[in-house]
Amino acid sequence: MFVLRISVVQCQVRDSLFLYNGQVLIGEIQSISLGEVSIDDIDLKMMNVKLYKIRVLKSSRRFKFELDDKELFYGTMVGGVKDGWVDIHADNGNTIPVTMEQLHVVIPLEKQFFKSLHGNLSTGFSYTKSSGVGQVNLSSSVVYAASKFEYQLTASANYSIDSASFSRDREDLSLMAGYSVTPTWFISATASYQRNLELSIARRFQESVGAGNKLVVRKRWQLYGISGISFNQELSTAGESEGMLLEVPVMFRFNYFKFHHPNIQISSTQSAYLGLTQFGRFRMEGNTSFSWQVIRYFYITLNPYTNFDSQPPAGGNKYDYGVVLSVTYKF
Repeated sequence: MFVLRISVVQCQVRDSLFLYNGQVLIGEIQSISLGEVSIDDIDLKMMNVKLYKIRVLKSSRRFKFELDDKELFYGTMVGGVKDGWVDIHADNGNTIPVTMEQLHVVIPLEKQFFKSLHGNLSTGFSYTKSSGVGQVNLSSSVVYAASKFEYQLTASANYSIDSASFSRDREDLSLMAGYSVTPTWFISATASYQRNLELSIARRFQESVGAGNKLVVRKRWQLYGISGISFNQELSTAGESEGMLLEVPVMFRFNYFKFHHPNIQISSTQSAYLGLTQFGRFRMEGNTSFSWQVIRYFYITLNPYTNFDSQPPAGGNKYDYGVVLSVTYKF
């Protein structure tokens, strides 16, 4: 009697990165954004690799590709005919050859939720003996991107500590959701909470809806514009409330990166609000971060911020500004 045993071995196809220095990384590409590839290597775990260091990139999984000329494709990618190039095999049957650095944003379409999260954590502390006051700053940003949707959660806070008290000077928490309508246009919605004692704001809840456009997308920088309508509920430090306030927001988001030495990343959000309920009221908010890579995932970050309100509640100060120096971990 002969017994025939047939075994089937299923091989999981992995993504592959071949670097110019001869190193090979094999695993799952998590994303490509702002000139970096995030890959979960089977031996080295999560790694970030600059695009200009990659000679060949291969993957049989489906991705959403956004190029630096605002073109949008869905499909797979294989190594190109030359080093530093990839061929996008689009779902419509076309093959699009592009350089690595033309890949503006690349998102896997089928992956686990937590592997889709990318962001940073920052903290800093300052203390002066003359005033006896210590200041703590905390901030974080987390982004989740899918085929059509993108979500961004940001938080920041400044606290003061002395021998007698603890003060929550400034707090900001915001959740923004965007839905892509075309390669350049998207719909957005934002919910946020703010506290700013310098401007006499005990708390402000704000909800906004509107539309945005990818105004400029280049190899190393991008500029987005967003506008719509916002609904505010404010409570001053004096306990006064004006009820529901309507405003027209105009927001610009800017990102720049330079990975050739020195490794520098700049991100900035500048917003203006035109009052409708309180006609003549004008507010501005600005937040910028300059990051220099120190070692692998750690950066030194300089974060200047500004706030202006032409009609602050309870007749408080109109201006608030500051500069925060912190250590940032990016994941």
